Amino acid sequence: MELKLQEAESQLKSSANIERTHEERAKDAIELAKVILNEANRIQSNDEKKVLAQLSRMMEDPDGQQFTANMTDECFRSENNKRVANQIVHLINEHGVPKYLDGFSRIQLGAFKFLGEPMAGLLIPMVKEMIRKETSKVILPGERAVLEKHISKRKAEGITTNLNHLGEAILGEAEAKKRLDSYLEDLSQKSIEYISVKISTICSQLNMLAWEETLDKLKDRLRLLYRSAMKNKFTDPQGNTYNKFVNLDMEEYRDLDLTIQLFQEVLDEDEFLSYKGGIVLQGYLPDSYGKLQELVEWSKKTYGPRR
Repeated sequence: MELKLQEAESQLKSSANIERTHEERAKDAIELAKVILNEANRIQSNDEKKVLAQLSRMMEDPDGQQFTANMTDECFRSENNKRVANQIVHLINEHGVPKYLDGFSRIQLGAFKFLGEPMAGLLIPMVKEMIRKETSKVILPGERAVLEKHISKRKAEGITTNLNHLGEAILGEAEAKKRLDSYLEDLSQKSIEYISVKISTICSQLNMLAWEETLDKLKDRLRLLYRSAMKNKFTDPQGNTYNKFVNLDMEEYRDLDLTIQLFQEVLDEDEFLSYKGGIVLQGYLPDSYGKLQELVEWSKKTYGPRR
């Protein structure tokens, strides 16, 4: 693995600060992606290969996709086991048992159709525990001790953890303030170097008809995050000190232009000229390519000679 990382680093360094055509850079990017993908495939565990194979099958099973999305979104809102079982049975009747599942899982769901509601008190807790187990590798408990242990383990492997809070939609300013405080608390922790933030989690009222007012409110809150990231620096194993990284994530198409304008205008302020933040664009949106080109041109000016 070390050899592959050195190869990737060598490719990056060979392209840095060298005048090259777009075609040459595109070729370099393809070669670098090839190295990264080959290494990622090489180090996959058997469990990861099984998950990827199942996801691949799901892409060919539209009814299975709909069943899975609806079950995730609808079935576990209630604390009433019978209500949960009733909803799962309804989805099985509506979409059928997903074809992408392995044989044993399909048999289990088929049996649930008849036994789920009568035995809800026994079966639903088992289903919930199974889901927790299946998602435990990508969704971590928020308790600080468990989180710190995971981050430390990944750091020892040379991996930086991007901390991204999951949760329900923010319904009021009190909840938005609480979420903002949790991000600031994260940035103050020595072990946390990188967080992702959705603007909808730090402001409860994203009003597109009151654009400037909404933007001003978001700017005040993003400034707090950037200041904390600059104040609570971290040191890498080589002894280099860096600002912590705040990545603006994207949630809805509605938020695209607002998030980009917020990102650019705050980073263009004198206070943050030395700070480098991140932003996510949704690759499946046709608009994203044009926005990416605009961001690249802006970044050349923003992160150019004046910095």
